[in-house]
Amino acid sequence: MKTRTLIALVAVLVLAGCTSTTSNLPVRTDYSKNTAFHEWKSFRFASDSKSKDYQRYPRLERMAQQALEEELTARGYTRLEEGSPDFRVAYELIFRGGTKPQAAPEDRGAEPKATAYGGSSQRGTLIVRMLDPRTAEILWTGQIAEIKMNVIEPQKELSKAVRRLLVEFPPLTG
Repeated sequence: MKTRTLIALVAVLVLAGCTSTTSNLPVRTDYSKNTAFHEWKSFRFASDSKSKDYQRYPRLERMAQQALEEELTARGYTRLEEGSPDFRVAYELIFRGGTKPQAAPEDRGAEPKATAYGGSSQRGTLIVRMLDPRTAEILWTGQIAEIKMNVIEPQKELSKAVRRLLVEFPPLTG
């Protein structure tokens, strides 16, 4: 009986070690010291002006936006479709990691194309910026790196990453 319990315990510990916990992921934040974050009540997402310098995944970007909206509204902020918000939210979801560039079949072994990737162990970095709605000045920025995307439940991983990142928003000022 003790052997079965020991084997089960070892199996649980091994599985726990294989999962990425967002509480251990590196987070960096910075903010404007002169901003009255406590007065903010409403937000709007900034227009999409993301760089084309990296591979984009629109489905995952929509999931990240949904996670941001859910977390911000859970904290009491209101998303506005019209009118003037207190801040705008811009974000980027950038992937890198265990993928290798692959040559496309028509290249016949020539230089690999930079946007063709193979593999499935991508890691993401989520960068969120809270902007002044009038000047687009960055008033708060946060970055969480090394998000290991769960292929089965990517929304769950992104929601945990957003929650972890926004622990430090709004900053305690004064």
